Amino acid sequence: MHCWLRLQGLQLAVNKQGGTAPSKNAFGVDLGKQQDANTEAWYAPAMYNVVQQDGKDVHLVIKPDVGCVVNSGLGSIRGGRMAENQYSKVRGTQQQRLTDPLVWRYGTWVPTSWDDALDLVARVTAKVVVDKGEDELFVSMFDHGGSAGGYENTWGTGKLYFDSMKIKNCRIHNRPAYNSEVHATRDMGVVS
Repeated sequence: MHCWLRLQGLQLAVNKQGGTAPSKNAFGVDLGKQQDANTEAWYAPAMYNVVQQDGKDVHLVIKPDVGCVVNSGLGSIRGGRMAENQYSKVRGTQQQRLTDPLVWRYGTWVPTSWDDALDLVARVTAKVVVDKGEDELFVSMFDHGGSAGGYENTWGTGKLYFDSMKIKNCRIHNRPAYNSEVHATRDMGVVS
Protein backbone atom coordinates (compact mmCIF):
# COMPACT_ATOMS: atom_id res chain seq x y z
CA MET A 1 0.00 0.00 0.00
CA HIS A 2 1.52 3.32 -1.07
CA CYS A 3 0.45 6.30 1.00
CA TRP A 4 2.81 8.76 -0.68
CA LEU A 5 3.22 9.50 -4.38
CA ARG A 6 6.69 10.21 -5.71
CA LEU A 7 6.55 12.34 -8.85
CA GLN A 8 9.63 13.06 -10.88
CA GLY A 9 9.33 15.73 -13.53
CA LEU A 10 9.62 13.68 -16.72
CA GLN A 11 13.37 13.39 -16.11
CA LEU A 12 13.88 16.89 -17.48
CA ALA A 13 16.98 18.77 -16.43
CA VAL A 14 16.16 21.48 -13.90
CA ASN A 15 16.82 24.21 -16.44
CA LYS A 16 14.05 22.83 -18.67
CA GLN A 17 10.35 23.44 -18.21
CA GLY A 18 7.42 21.07 -18.52
CA GLY A 19 4.19 22.21 -20.10
CA THR A 20 0.51 22.64 -19.49
CA ALA A 21 -0.51 19.68 -21.67
CA PRO A 22 -1.13 16.44 -19.73
CA SER A 23 1.71 14.70 -21.58
CA LYS A 24 4.13 17.49 -20.61
CA ASN A 25 3.74 17.50 -16.82
CA ALA A 26 4.14 14.96 -14.03
CA PHE A 27 0.52 15.31 -12.91
CA GLY A 28 -0.88 14.20 -16.26
CA VAL A 29 -3.56 16.90 -16.22
CA ASP A 30 -4.32 19.96 -18.35
CA LEU A 31 -2.68 22.76 -16.39
CA GLY A 32 -3.94 25.28 -18.95
CA LYS A 33 -7.31 25.12 -17.19
CA GLN A 34 -8.29 26.35 -13.74
CA GLN A 35 -7.84 23.50 -11.25
CA ASP A 36 -10.44 22.56 -8.63
CA ALA A 37 -9.83 23.53 -5.01
CA ASN A 38 -8.95 19.93 -4.09
CA THR A 39 -6.82 19.21 -7.14
CA GLU A 40 -4.11 16.58 -6.98
CA ALA A 41 -2.08 18.81 -9.31
CA TRP A 42 -0.79 20.87 -6.39
CA TYR A 43 2.04 20.51 -3.93
CA ALA A 44 3.44 22.56 -1.07
CA PRO A 45 6.99 23.92 -1.23
CA ALA A 46 8.03 21.34 1.40
CA MET A 47 6.95 18.55 -0.97
CA TYR A 48 9.42 19.69 -3.66
CA ASN A 49 13.16 19.41 -4.11
CA VAL A 50 15.89 19.13 -6.72
CA VAL A 51 17.87 15.89 -6.39
CA GLN A 52 20.56 14.04 -8.30
CA GLN A 53 19.43 11.09 -10.38
CA ASP A 54 21.76 9.35 -12.82
CA GLY A 55 24.18 12.24 -12.34
CA LYS A 56 21.61 14.89 -13.32
CA ASP A 57 19.62 17.37 -11.27
CA VAL A 58 15.91 16.53 -11.56
CA HIS A 59 12.74 17.88 -9.99
CA LEU A 60 11.24 15.73 -7.21
CA VAL A 61 7.77 15.99 -5.67
CA ILE A 62 6.57 13.66 -2.89
CA LYS A 63 2.97 14.25 -1.83
CA PRO A 64 0.18 12.40 -0.02
CA ASP A 65 -1.76 9.88 -2.10
CA VAL A 66 -5.41 10.95 -1.97
CA GLY A 67 -6.44 7.36 -2.72
CA CYS A 68 -4.69 5.93 0.34
CA VAL A 69 -7.19 4.42 2.78
CA VAL A 70 -4.84 4.91 5.73
CA ASN A 71 -4.39 8.67 5.58
CA SER A 72 -7.34 9.62 3.33
CA GLY A 73 -5.07 11.85 1.29
CA LEU A 74 -3.79 13.73 4.30
CA GLY A 75 -0.19 13.68 5.46
CA SER A 76 1.70 14.29 8.66
CA ILE A 77 4.11 17.19 8.87
CA ARG A 78 6.96 14.67 8.91
CA GLY A 79 5.65 12.81 5.87
CA GLY A 80 4.70 16.02 4.10
CA ARG A 81 8.34 17.09 4.19
CA MET A 82 9.88 13.93 2.69
CA ALA A 83 10.96 15.73 -0.50
CA GLU A 84 12.36 18.68 1.40
CA ASN A 85 14.35 16.27 3.55
CA GLN A 86 16.18 14.76 0.57
CA TYR A 87 19.82 15.66 0.08
CA SER A 88 20.14 18.53 -2.40
CA LYS A 89 23.17 20.63 -3.27
CA VAL A 90 20.92 22.85 -5.40
CA ARG A 91 18.47 23.80 -2.65
CA GLY A 92 20.89 23.28 0.24
CA THR A 93 18.65 20.81 2.07
CA GLN A 94 20.00 18.11 4.35
CA GLN A 95 23.64 18.83 3.54
CA GLN A 96 24.45 17.73 7.08
CA ARG A 97 23.42 14.19 6.10
CA LEU A 98 26.16 11.64 5.85
CA THR A 99 27.19 10.57 2.39
CA ASP A 100 29.80 8.11 3.67
CA PRO A 101 29.97 6.01 6.85
CA LEU A 102 31.82 7.25 9.92
CA VAL A 103 33.63 5.06 12.45
CA TRP A 104 34.95 6.01 15.88
CA ARG A 105 38.73 5.73 15.70
CA TYR A 106 41.51 7.52 17.54
CA GLY A 107 39.03 9.43 19.68
CA THR A 108 37.01 10.96 16.86
CA TRP A 109 34.60 10.15 14.03
CA VAL A 110 36.53 9.30 10.87
CA PRO A 111 35.04 8.92 7.36
CA THR A 112 35.55 5.45 5.92
CA SER A 113 34.44 3.23 3.06
CA TRP A 114 31.33 1.06 3.15
CA ASP A 115 33.53 -2.02 2.90
CA ASP A 116 35.51 -0.96 5.97
CA ALA A 117 32.38 -0.08 7.97
CA LEU A 118 30.61 -3.34 7.14
CA ASP A 119 33.78 -5.32 7.87
CA LEU A 120 33.96 -3.69 11.32
CA VAL A 121 30.29 -4.53 12.02
CA ALA A 122 30.89 -8.12 10.89
CA ARG A 123 34.00 -8.56 13.05
CA VAL A 124 32.39 -7.11 16.20
CA THR A 125 29.24 -9.19 15.62
CA ALA A 126 31.23 -12.38 15.10
CA LYS A 127 33.26 -11.72 18.28
CA VAL A 128 30.09 -11.26 20.38
CA VAL A 129 28.51 -14.43 18.93
CA VAL A 130 31.66 -16.52 19.52
CA ASP A 131 32.28 -15.21 23.03
CA LYS A 132 28.71 -14.83 24.32
CA GLY A 133 26.25 -16.42 21.86
CA GLU A 134 23.68 -15.03 19.42
CA ASP A 135 21.24 -13.96 22.13
CA GLU A 136 23.78 -11.42 23.43
CA LEU A 137 23.52 -9.26 20.30
CA PHE A 138 21.56 -6.10 21.07
CA VAL A 139 21.01 -3.04 18.89
CA SER A 140 19.65 0.42 19.58
CA MET A 141 18.30 2.10 16.49
CA PHE A 142 16.38 5.06 15.12
CA ASP A 143 13.01 4.19 13.62
CA HIS A 144 10.21 5.96 11.87
CA GLY A 145 8.77 3.19 9.76
CA GLY A 146 11.92 1.51 8.55
CA SER A 147 14.20 -0.27 10.99
CA ALA A 148 12.06 -3.37 10.97
CA GLY A 149 12.52 -3.71 7.24
CA GLY A 150 9.82 -1.14 6.60
CA TYR A 151 9.42 1.56 4.02
CA GLU A 152 10.92 4.89 4.94
CA ASN A 153 14.16 5.96 6.51
CA THR A 154 16.08 2.88 7.56
CA TRP A 155 15.04 0.00 5.36
CA GLY A 156 18.67 -1.03 4.86
CA THR A 157 19.26 -1.12 8.62
CA GLY A 158 16.30 -3.45 9.07
CA LYS A 159 17.53 -5.77 6.33
CA LEU A 160 21.01 -5.87 7.93
CA TYR A 161 19.84 -6.41 11.51
CA PHE A 162 16.89 -8.74 11.05
CA ASP A 163 17.53 -10.62 7.80
CA SER A 164 21.33 -10.86 7.73
CA MET A 165 22.34 -10.72 11.40
CA LYS A 166 19.15 -12.37 12.78
CA ILE A 167 19.00 -9.87 15.66
CA LYS A 168 16.42 -10.83 18.30
CA ASN A 169 16.98 -8.02 20.82
CA CYS A 170 16.54 -4.37 19.92
CA ARG A 171 15.14 -1.11 21.09
CA ILE A 172 14.22 1.99 19.14
CA HIS A 173 15.37 5.50 19.91
CA ASN A 174 12.68 6.43 22.44
CA ARG A 175 11.50 3.17 24.00
CA PRO A 176 13.00 0.06 25.59
CA ALA A 177 11.68 -2.37 22.94
CA TYR A 178 10.76 -2.41 19.30
CA ASN A 179 7.12 -1.55 18.94
CA SER A 180 6.19 0.75 16.13
CA GLU A 181 5.23 4.36 16.59
CA VAL A 182 4.33 4.74 12.93
CA HIS A 183 0.86 6.21 12.76
CA ALA A 184 -1.95 3.99 11.49
CA THR A 185 0.11 0.79 11.38
CA ARG A 186 -2.61 -1.08 13.20
CA ASP A 187 -5.16 0.23 10.66
CA MET A 188 -2.97 -1.26 7.92
CA GLY A 189 -2.96 -4.62 9.68
CA VAL A 190 0.59 -4.33 11.01
CA VAL A 191 0.45 -5.44 14.64
CA SER A 192 3.36 -4.57 16.90
